[in-house]
Amino acid sequence: IMESPRILSIQSHTVHGYVGNKSAVFPLQTLGFDVDFINSVQFSNHTGYPTWKGESIDGDKLWDLIEGLKANDLIHYTHLLTGYVRSPAMLRTILKTLEEMRRVNPNVVFVCDPVMGDDGNLYVPQELVPIYREEVLPRATILTPNQFEAELLTGIAIRSEVDALS
Repeated sequence: IMESPRILSIQSHTVHGYVGNKSAVFPLQTLGFDVDFINSVQFSNHTGYPTWKGESIDGDKLWDLIEGLKANDLIHYTHLLTGYVRSPAMLRTILKTLEEMRRVNPNVVFVCDPVMGDDGNLYVPQELVPIYREEVLPRATILTPNQFEAELLTGIAIRSEVDALS
């Protein structure tokens, strides 16, 4: 019997624009996936704009939500989807969440979009880069960086298809 896909999506939410959970949840649901989501931030707009307002949840608040799911035996997922994260504590709590999910289902697929920046500009604190490189990358099943993020993670300048494939 094939398991119905159940996704936990931990990503951003913006009032204006379509990024993070706002752009992922509905399309996944229309494709038949059962999606639970946690908003890592609630911002007025994405951080590529000169100014944004709003708040981030921290690692402790995320873990409280995970504990609530566990207490009610609701931590049965087939996929973990992550995107924009603002702090090292939050990123490490996501990894702790992945461990918990894999305790229940060792085959959980971890799809990580390491949203860090674009066009040479970081959207997140610099201290997240080594955590993505050293702690997240080895645990991700699928990683979906843009060119700038791939360069940060690999230390390789990507100027051609050959560079990207090396």
